[in-house]
This record gives sequence, C-alpha cells and structure tokens, in this order.
Amino acid sequence: MTARTTLYDLLGLAPTASEADIQAAHLRLTRHYQSGNHGLPPADVDNKLKAIREAVWILADPGRRAAYDAGLARSRPAVAEAVVEPLLVRDPLPLQVEIKAAKRSPLRIMLGVIGTLMIIGMLIQIFFSVFAFRRVASGDGAAEAQQKVIAAERRQMYGDMSEQEIAEQEAAERRQRAESVRRQEEQRAEYARKEEERQREHALQERSYYADRVSAELQQAEEAARRKAEYEQRQKEEQQRRAEAEEQNRLQERLARERARLHLNN
Repeated sequence: MTARTTLYDLLGLAPTASEADIQAAHLRLTRHYQSGNHGLPPADVDNKLKAIREAVWILADPGRRAAYDAGLARSRPAVAEAVVEPLLVRDPLPLQVEIKAAKRSPLRIMLGVIGTLMIIGMLIQIFFSVFAFRRVASGDGAAEAQQKVIAAERRQMYGDMSEQEIAEQEAAERRQRAESVRRQEEQRAEYARKEEERQREHALQERSYYADRVSAELQQAEEAARRKAEYEQRQKEEQQRRAEAEEQNRLQERLARERARLHLNN
C-alpha cells in the first residue's frame, strides 16, 4: 500500500517538530530547490516551492497546525487498513439473522436488529473511509487534497481576495518582516556602538584617573624631598652654629686663663 504523504513528510520533519525546526526546514529546502542542484524542471521546482510554502504556512501557525494534526489523528490509517483490508479482499459474507418469535422476546429482537444495523453502518463507514484514504494517499490525490485544505484555509484567512491580492499581501508581510529584522539589526548595531563608546569613555576615565594619581604621587614625593632637604639644611646650620658657639666658648676660656695667669704674675 502507498503510504500517505503528510506535510511533515514534505518538510522532512517529525510531527513533534518545533516552530524553529519548521522554519529551518523551510530555509533548507528553499535553498536546495533554488540552488539548481536537484535536476528537476522549472515547473516541478515551482510546484515544490509552492507546496513547501503552503506547508510552512499551515504548520508554523499553532491554530492551523492543531487543526491539521486533528485531521491526521481522525484518519487513523493503520487501524482502518487492518480492519477493512479483509473486507476489500474477500467477498462479504451474507448476514443472516434468524428470528424465532417463539423463543425471543420482542425487546431482544429489536435490540438485535438495531445492533445489526449499527454494525452494517459502521462497516459502510469504514469502507468509504478506507476508499477515501486510498484516494488521498495516491500521489496526485494527496497533493490535491493538501491543496484543497490549504486553499480552504487561505480562503478563510484572506476571504474573497484574488491570487494577486494575496500575493501582494504576502509580499507586504515579507517586507514588514524584513523591515522588522532591519530595525532589529540597526538597534543591535546602535547598542553595540553605544557600548563601544561607553567602554572607550570608561577607558579614558581610567587613564585620566591613573594620570592624576601618578601626578599627585609625584607631587607628594617632591614635597617630601623638599621637606627632607630643608630639614637636613636646618640640621646642618644648627650643627654649624653649635660648633661656632663651642669654638667661641673655648676662645673665651683661653682668654680668661691667660688673664688669670698674667694677673698672678704681676
């Protein structure tokens, strides 16, 4: 049996992929198909890119993605194939219901008929579900069904707008996103410039503070040297005065002794 191609398969992602994974897959696949290294004709490349954009448009929005995941969960391909495959391969057996009025009460007969009708209805519903699933799962049918889902959601989102108007609105949205990214880049650049200026001013302040501190230390050292020199000069002058005073005292003592000796001699 042909496996169903989902939007996750189209992007090469798991159903648990995050929004960042979806955007990264979108960028990767777009670059791949725009690079020309795929060997596909231009028409197929355009269809691929369009399908990728529509898949991202659905899966990148939480509401649209939830609705799409709910649709995948309701299909239940594995269970439907396991239950209905025998019915499609083999001829259905005729349903025989034997009602013996003599042995069963009317209530049990009615419940049996209702149960039989419910079973028949369930089998018919399963048959048509598998038929629809096989039709959708077959190549073009899957793409067509996806395109119908995408077109319906786009009509719900854009209303009665034409394809040109939708393209113009999407282009405007892309320009807005590009403008937003540009503004963010400018803000980051402005912040980086201001941060660089702040760091430069801080460095200048540091150098100025260091220069002032060195100048103050030099002045203090010069003042200390001057005071030391003055102190040493005063000490030297004081020693010289004491030496002169001592020499004067010795001369006075010698004169006094000479006078006393002359006086004794007379």
